[in-house]
Amino acid sequence: MLDGAHPLGPGGTMDVLDLVSLYEYMIESRERFLDAFRELGWEEVTKARGATWGSMRGILVHMIEVEDSWIHYDLAGKPWPYGDRDPSAFTTFDQIAAYHADLAGRTRAFLDGLSDESLGREVVFDWTPGKARSSVEDVLVHAFIDELAHLGELICLMWQMDVKPPHVNCIAEHLEPAQ
Repeated sequence: MLDGAHPLGPGGTMDVLDLVSLYEYMIESRERFLDAFRELGWEEVTKARGATWGSMRGILVHMIEVEDSWIHYDLAGKPWPYGDRDPSAFTTFDQIAAYHADLAGRTRAFLDGLSDESLGREVVFDWTPGKARSSVEDVLVHAFIDELAHLGELICLMWQMDVKPPHVNCIAEHLEPAQ
């Protein structure tokens, strides 16, 4: 951050269980959108809609790649091998679902291997122009926020189509009865 403040607020940090909860939310959300997209059909999902990644397919593929590149490449100190891959490289729902399932498994395994102490580990990654430095925690929060923004974009596109999005209500997953 420009002022040196932590993105979670003064002294604010998350623990591994917080991050597991956020990423499970995103994995479930992507699964529900993929199911809804199958119902809409390939033509609707690949239609150019003037969105950030062109189509709903483009946005969903980008969301998956964001998580993959940040967690499994940048945090591992490996370069992303796909460059700016065109989402049209994915030509079927099954290809997208297979990539998503593979990623979900790898992300869960990564999160299972994290400790609260490892969240503060410093990482260096490619950033225009050159390299940047951050913590594991901040990279994970950044990747989640990026995906969440695109999830909202998918919701809006479906509303524009007069189609109810398969929204995953995060708080409903954690509610407890009031006394």
